[in-house]
Amino acid sequence: MRSSNVTTFSFLLVAYFSSAAFSKPSTLPSGAAQSSASEWKEYVSGEGKFTVLLPGIPTTGYKPIGTYSPVSVTYVTNLQLPPVAFLIEYFDLPAPPSASSNVKTLLDETRDRVVKSYSMKSVNENDSTFMNYPERQLKGKLPNGEVFLSRMLLVKQRVYQIAIVVPSDQTILSYITRYFDSFRPTPLTDDEIKNLKSFSQSENEKTVPRRIRFSEEVLQAIAIKKVQPAYPIEPKAAGISGEVKIEVLISEEGKVIEAKVVSGPEQLHGAAIQAAKQWEFKPRKISSRGVKVIGVLTFKFRLK
Repeated sequence: MRSSNVTTFSFLLVAYFSSAAFSKPSTLPSGAAQSSASEWKEYVSGEGKFTVLLPGIPTTGYKPIGTYSPVSVTYVTNLQLPPVAFLIEYFDLPAPPSASSNVKTLLDETRDRVVKSYSMKSVNENDSTFMNYPERQLKGKLPNGEVFLSRMLLVKQRVYQIAIVVPSDQTILSYITRYFDSFRPTPLTDDEIKNLKSFSQSENEKTVPRRIRFSEEVLQAIAIKKVQPAYPIEPKAAGISGEVKIEVLISEEGKVIEAKVVSGPEQLHGAAIQAAKQWEFKPRKISSRGVKVIGVLTFKFRLK
């Protein structure tokens, strides 16, 4: 049975997506949208002590001490299905907050670190409970215009953040609530609390590869080298034209390290990929640390 806070969170989302500034298409255009309801599977995290429904298999890793907690490594479960990203993060406290005012302070501090970590603007937030645990619901906007929706949840002395990043104009309310409503944490036992691992500095440095997604407009704006593809002779002679969209992964140094075709005539793929790999961009940073960037470039092949 869903707890009462689901209604509150759904209301927050309805209020957000009823704005005239955003549309609600019946399906997402790619990635997670292509995962049918039957493809959503329960993911079980033994270490994280939670279950959640996801439309794919996530990766796991760490963020260093100081990212969200000044004393603990943050564990990360991450699933990227462009244009949607799913994120579950958690860290442990030395001791649970002893008073409601301390809980609020903890959630405030966690929110501030999350906002800073993702260089986002907080749009609104709401305090509630989920399964009788204190919760902070947050909506933010990333620098590239994407929407960051988050639940920060205190379960005994473990703090979870359950988040989803979506394009501002390509979001489905049911898609988001399916993910959030499926999250089920299990509190740490007394023995588990006593045996919480302490991490050395070398373990602390095992950070999760951090990526942010930019729109094509932003990629064009931060590009410092642009290369247009040469029109292949045979496709041109055959009258083949059109647009080829290439998804690129950009390194912390601004170099294209991966390029793959999203759409377009097959005969033009090679030329578009070759051009995309030569682009260069201004490096991006979050909290003074370099981050990888994902985005799509469009190359037009036109017959004259």
